[in-house]
Amino acid sequence: PDMADANAGGEQPTTEQLVHQLGTISRRLPTFWPADPELWFAQVEQEFARRNITAQMTKFREVVTSLSSAEAMEVRDIVISPPDQEPYEHLKRELIRRTTASEQRRLQQLLTAEELGDRKPSQLLRRMTQLLGSQASLRDSSLLRELFLQRLPSDVRRILATSSNIPLDDLAELADKILDTAPPMIQATTYPTSSHPLPATEASPFDFQRLHDDVAHLITEVAALRQNRPNRPEAHHMRRSFSKGRADTPPVCWYHRTYGPHAHNCSPPRSWLKENPRSTY
Repeated sequence: PDMADANAGGEQPTTEQLVHQLGTISRRLPTFWPADPELWFAQVEQEFARRNITAQMTKFREVVTSLSSAEAMEVRDIVISPPDQEPYEHLKRELIRRTTASEQRRLQQLLTAEELGDRKPSQLLRRMTQLLGSQASLRDSSLLRELFLQRLPSDVRRILATSSNIPLDDLAELADKILDTAPPMIQATTYPTSSHPLPATEASPFDFQRLHDDVAHLITEVAALRQNRPNRPEAHHMRRSFSKGRADTPPVCWYHRTYGPHAHNCSPPRSWLKENPRSTY
């Protein structure tokens, strides 16, 4: 039991409880992580379970001491006047609500701001999935797949172009392996995202079908441009044939090239003498 539970009943803590309390004091909770409050609380509650902390007020105090001044200001009213009923649950709920970016902001970031950078493709996919929030049903949609692929280097996208039937998680792991074995030039090439953020109305959940159609249209245009790009294998073959012909022609000095068999001098290379041993100069 917690020390708060023992004190509430007017009982003196036992030696075992005192040792337990000293141990818990020395182990502070991890610093609050505003980038993903829900994940942070999941970690914290695992720590509470490990330390056998069950009292609401004890949990409340532990969380409050893990907040920075800026984060504490977000829940100032609750910190100053904790509710009598379930103070920890109330603090948890409000801290998540007040520090989590709005859905429109997260979707806008998903569409315009998230880039691969120095992350692995699988890490980028997990971040993009997190930004979906309540739109998690789109996790396996073709839109998210295209948004993810467009953040990868162009050479990686070309390799993955034939993997349309692979699940998205497996596709991300395959991209990891490709980049692990790719030269640095490919790894440094990323897809540039727009520097002009979309208006909030365009990033709303109701616009996903239109956005999906726009992405599909762009993909079709790119494919058409690639098909129309001229390919001239004949010119390449002619260049190779010409180079080969020149390489097979034996070199002749300037005198014999100019005067033929009537030349009176010869300078290296002396291929004329090799082919015409009776010639003199």
